Amino acid sequence: MTMFQDNAAQLVKDAADIVEVINEHVPLQKRSGRYVGLCPFHSEKTPSFSVNQERGFFHCFGCKESGDVISFVMKYHSLPFLDALKELADRYGIAIDDRELTPAEKARARKRKTLFAVNELAASLYHDFLRHDPAAEPARRYLESRRITATVIKDFRLGYAPDSWDFLGKHLATHKIEPATAVEAGLLVAKERGGYYDRFRKRVLCPIFSMAGEVAGFGGRILGEGQPKYLNTPETPVFDKGKTLFGLYQTKKAVQAGRRCLLVEGNFDLLSMVAAGITNVAAPLGTALTLHHVRLLKKYVPEAVLLFDGDQAGMKAAMRSVPLFLTEQLDGKVAILPEGHDPDTYLAAHGQVALEDLVAKAYSLPDFLFGRFVEMYGLGMEGKAKIIGELQPLIKAIGNNHLQRSIFIAHFSEKLGLDAREVAGHFQEGATVAGPKKRRRIGGSGPVSDGQRRFLEFMVIYPQYFQDFVDAGIEEFLADSEALHIVEIMKEIPTEHFQPEMLLARLDGTLKDIIAEMLVAVPACLPEQSAQTAREMLDWLVRHSLHKKKEQLVLQIRRVQHENNPVLLMELIEKKKELDEALIN
Repeated sequence: MTMFQDNAAQLVKDAADIVEVINEHVPLQKRSGRYVGLCPFHSEKTPSFSVNQERGFFHCFGCKESGDVISFVMKYHSLPFLDALKELADRYGIAIDDRELTPAEKARARKRKTLFAVNELAASLYHDFLRHDPAAEPARRYLESRRITATVIKDFRLGYAPDSWDFLGKHLATHKIEPATAVEAGLLVAKERGGYYDRFRKRVLCPIFSMAGEVAGFGGRILGEGQPKYLNTPETPVFDKGKTLFGLYQTKKAVQAGRRCLLVEGNFDLLSMVAAGITNVAAPLGTALTLHHVRLLKKYVPEAVLLFDGDQAGMKAAMRSVPLFLTEQLDGKVAILPEGHDPDTYLAAHGQVALEDLVAKAYSLPDFLFGRFVEMYGLGMEGKAKIIGELQPLIKAIGNNHLQRSIFIAHFSEKLGLDAREVAGHFQEGATVAGPKKRRRIGGSGPVSDGQRRFLEFMVIYPQYFQDFVDAGIEEFLADSEALHIVEIMKEIPTEHFQPEMLLARLDGTLKDIIAEMLVAVPACLPEQSAQTAREMLDWLVRHSLHKKKEQLVLQIRRVQHENNPVLLMELIEKKKELDEALIN
């Protein structure tokens, strides 16, 4: 984050009301000084999502998502940092001076804004034409034949590009859009001998939305004969089909509520399913599933079900997807459609209930893989050897998740009738995946006690007293606890620059959860009480330190008494007297 972004972020956080922002998406209720509601990042029936208005912080005690108002907007709308920052800045009337942006960054931001605007103009034109123009009647009949309702047409802003070379080009010209800009958006194509023509002609169009609701591109299906049957916007500065899932912007809430996303191959499969009432669905854009797609899904659900066509191409696509789920630790399943069917035709032939029943019986990834491998190689000795060989890239994809790796190997070993230890031994070499080295923690690894937690909370919320606690022996008090790591980090940050949120970026696991919970809790000590509380806690800490030293001296005295060393014994007794006097005073 640049200094400009850092300063602007602080201005926005100071001005924004986090409760107001979150309450627009998550109904919140005030309870004991904080606000609670159902978490928008995972499905739950009992509220575990907590917001501290004063500190401008949220934390979910269920899924452990946490952050400030900017990170909430980023997570909820899947926006990059700068876009979330500007959205909040515009909302609260904060003028963000972008002089610290490089010329290239400024140009890139202007270009993205322009391309989104041009795509929006095109989407509105195509949508209005489909809904109202007599010339679009064949397209309306086609959608009706696919059981795609008027509601779905409206919600997904479907459109129609007529069989014209300049339908869109003329419209954009009336809005003074340069043809070169429309070419860069993928809407027009430049002719070799000069001039331009519309990319999409005689096609039913599906606008493709970013997770922020901007029109990033289009997918078009030819009406009648012609090639290619399906045509997408080429890659542009605002559209990358390898990172975009069609329909997820519209189905996101249903996907989150169901804690599962059904992945289908085509746009029209998705539209048919939504029209039939199956709304927790998304689709890659005529391309193989990518790691980016899986990462995007992982933000919203713990599980995805591949519902690809029942032909060989569909099965191969499902097989290629398995390592992606293993790499990202996203629970994946495969629902196998009968050969010759895709989700749309299966719905037409058997109905919604039958399709939902098929999804409910989806195979786990190991079961699906085993079935496919047996079909390919059989279960003879040579076949088993080949199946073990096929597992190598899958084990590598799992990486250092030893539990998942063990379960995966045990599953295949049992199915193959082999000893799990022998199978595991086959993957010993190179089984782990290198990753970034973790910072070494100094001190103990024991759990954080309630008493230690109270000291941590006070130091984190009132860092102006932190050095006093260090001088009084806080490190000794925390020596046997992993909480000492938090003190190490705080010592590295100048007190005048310290913000509690800084700890979250440097912590993980239990310690990160502890800090996040502190930031949404009502503080045990109010600001006006902090000075008195600090004195009392420091006094206790000093006495605790003196008592520990006295205990150690008593043990030393007992040992020396048996060693016949009167000089050392007198020194230790004198030190004990000094400690006794210090405790009295």
